Amino acid sequence: MKENKSGLDIVRKIFSRPGLAGIFSFLFFVFLGYFVLWQRFQILNERELQEMSNIINLVENNVEQSLQNSYSVALSLALLVDDEGNIDNFEEIAPQLVDGNPNIDVVQLVPGGIITKVYPLEGNREVINYNILQENSLKGEANKAIETREIYFAGPFELRQGGIAVVGRLPVFIKNEFWGFSAVLIKLENLLRQSGIKKLAGGKYQFQFSKKDVLTGEEIFFLPEIKNLNKSYSKSVTLPDEDWKVYIASTNPNEILFLILPVAFFILILAAWLGWVISKELEQPAKLQELLKKKAGELVQSELKFRTIFDQAAIGIARLDSISGKILETNVKFGELLGYTAEELTRLDYMQLTHPEDIQEDYNNMQRINSGEICEYTINKRIIKKNGDIGLVKLTVSTLWKKWLGPEEHVALIEDITEKRLSELNLNKSYQMVMDQNKRLLNFSFIVSHNLRSHSSNIQAILNLYELANSEDEKESYVQLLSKVGVALDQTLFDLNEVVSIQANTDIIVEPLLVSDYLKITLDLLRVQIQKKKAIIRQEIPEEMLVNFNAAYMESVLLNFLSNALRYSDHQRKPEILISGTRENENWVLEISDNGIGIDMDRHGEQLFGMYKSFTDSPKSRGMGLFITKNQMDAMGGRVTVESQVGIGTTFKLHFSI
Repeated sequence: MKENKSGLDIVRKIFSRPGLAGIFSFLFFVFLGYFVLWQRFQILNERELQEMSNIINLVENNVEQSLQNSYSVALSLALLVDDEGNIDNFEEIAPQLVDGNPNIDVVQLVPGGIITKVYPLEGNREVINYNILQENSLKGEANKAIETREIYFAGPFELRQGGIAVVGRLPVFIKNEFWGFSAVLIKLENLLRQSGIKKLAGGKYQFQFSKKDVLTGEEIFFLPEIKNLNKSYSKSVTLPDEDWKVYIASTNPNEILFLILPVAFFILILAAWLGWVISKELEQPAKLQELLKKKAGELVQSELKFRTIFDQAAIGIARLDSISGKILETNVKFGELLGYTAEELTRLDYMQLTHPEDIQEDYNNMQRINSGEICEYTINKRIIKKNGDIGLVKLTVSTLWKKWLGPEEHVALIEDITEKRLSELNLNKSYQMVMDQNKRLLNFSFIVSHNLRSHSSNIQAILNLYELANSEDEKESYVQLLSKVGVALDQTLFDLNEVVSIQANTDIIVEPLLVSDYLKITLDLLRVQIQKKKAIIRQEIPEEMLVNFNAAYMESVLLNFLSNALRYSDHQRKPEILISGTRENENWVLEISDNGIGIDMDRHGEQLFGMYKSFTDSPKSRGMGLFITKNQMDAMGGRVTVESQVGIGTTFKLHFSI
């Protein structure tokens, strides 16, 4: 009590002397004003960093999208090279690829490292017959692409034909032998245009691109030097093969400081003025009383303004009890969002308005606030309206502190983001639809090249046997067999036509298929190979094995796996193939087991389903069958697993989705 009394006595003495009270007030307001100004400086600085972060993320997305499109073009170009290393239709396809992808300037085919095909040829003739593997400045990055067997974006570097560009080289392998490169060239000015740097920079920001040299490890910069690079906000941009870095820096890094300096000077003047006013007012108690009355009226007016803003705010605002979670007060918008009246809301707590699956997260955050770990939080959560509808809101909760004893009340702000979320979901759905469309087009091209080739091989084999037949009965049996193959070929063409007809649509035709029916068709197609190999086929397929699948894909999957089981049989023993179907977690699993030569899984397991990955010396093996079937199963929501041992055999398990 004595200590408190002595403290009050000191205050009284200070304010009993107007000059001393003025100095004390001046220092207090200077401290308070500069503290608020410092907080404002921090907020402005954080906003600028956030803006630069958003810009750099947009640049990153633009660059990654451009290079991803370039990869698709390089892959399409590589498909022009056939199994013999010949280039088909370059003059027809290359213009379509370049004209259809404005982010690509030039495409090249580089067999053995020597540039032989270029489009457009005009302006690029100097590079014809140029060997990039003999150029010291180029062969390092080219060899890296060969080692990784993935596309590698080299450069930017100066071109022989003039200009600076980034070159993406996709190594092409035929039967595991390096053939050359499929290359795309993006001029630096085109890449910068696609990144949006010039548009985003305006006059406020500067940008810089850099990349580590593969040979020296030195960081190389490609844009004009920018000032204050050490003060810049930077972010690593991960490309398909290398880490690049994009820097962003403000053209005027001291802009915020210059903005607050006048305010700081104003605070100093204001604090001096307030100190002077207080000292003068203390000299005039009567005027002070009058001023207090006036300020009280202004306070009431301020409260009235606050109440008006509170009630008419465009977002929902509520005041809650920190301990019980009860709603103490709400504005009009809060009630409109939930469909309750203000009186009804005061009888509820926040948990009664929260979706059951989101209650725990909200509760945990409230506990962290009550414990002093955080003072505010923002989450997206679902709410239950009075009519039972579910809405999605952005919730921001902050504390109201009283006498430094801890939070007694909270302020909750809610903003309805249901429509925004639906728009995001629709956008993601559209993106997924485009990706699925591309996958179907790719699978269709594989079916055309692979399945029709299988039918043509069967027809050729039957015709050869027909020519060797000695009796009319034997010839008649081959004619009948040829008729079945023709019917199957016609069915395949029909299925492929169905696939073509839906390419403009986003839904693959999926229908219930009896696996036993399609297995019978496939075994009829392979009858000649089965008889020639004297293979033993055992079937344990339940009659009720019905799966939802695309008909063309089902024929392709069964034909690939069974033909592989026959083709890679062990010459030391008679081929035996077991085809069975079992249930696994309500899904059907089709197993195809053989006693063939087997696969070295330790050596080839990771590459088993890769494109052009062949694991035998057979000249008929193109490395496409497993790749096709894996993609077809993935497109249908299924998956493929494999177990194999060299010299024992292989078991493929096809897991069909419901």
